[in-house]
Amino acid sequence: MKSWKLEPLSNRRQTEEDDTFIGGKPKLPPDMFLPSCRLCGKELAFFFQLAFPQGHKWEGKSMAVFYCVEEWHDRYCIPELPDGPSLNKVDVTADFLNQYQRNFRVLVFDTAKAVPVEGYQEKVAFRSMAITQEDKTDKGWDMVIGGRPVWIMGQAERPASVAGDKKPVLLLQVREDFKFPILPDAPREAAPFFPTKVSPFLWYSLFARDRIYFWGGQGQEGEKVYISVQK
Repeated sequence: MKSWKLEPLSNRRQTEEDDTFIGGKPKLPPDMFLPSCRLCGKELAFFFQLAFPQGHKWEGKSMAVFYCVEEWHDRYCIPELPDGPSLNKVDVTADFLNQYQRNFRVLVFDTAKAVPVEGYQEKVAFRSMAITQEDKTDKGWDMVIGGRPVWIMGQAERPASVAGDKKPVLLLQVREDFKFPILPDAPREAAPFFPTKVSPFLWYSLFARDRIYFWGGQGQEGEKVYISVQK
């Protein structure tokens, strides 16, 4: 199975040519708006986006990921789980996917139509990412497109279908404990475990720093993304 390693590079300024990167300003089509949290109403923080490379099933598409960091949503610190006796071979319906993105949002769009969103206040520090095609999937890579899922709990949790697509594709894995460095003036992440109720660290976490799996399905409503995690 084809896999592509995503490797964060040294700091430099963001340019309009960047399509795969962490932080900075998101690139979205002009008719696509910055998402807000459906639980608290605050603007979601932009974490990263990637353009699927040549040879990938979603070639020509990009995926951008946003997450709420300014409020603590205890019940939804990891994505909601679909109904079923097991997360392995579960059918993830389009109806479930249309409502479960409460405190996060995954946007999929044509890469060629995307432009930098100038009105966005940057929070996560920008880092470009190099994409390298590999013959394997290494569990130590920070991010990997495609390839084989690395199950760190010792059990598979591959969906049987996503939005009616019986051949869902593993779009991306994010390594467990991955931290997203933030700018000095960015709001600190809400964290009820500290006396101040905010994190003292200059980084954000995504889905409790679990290992994150992004699964893609193509149905009647277009591309849909289902997220599962393991710790």
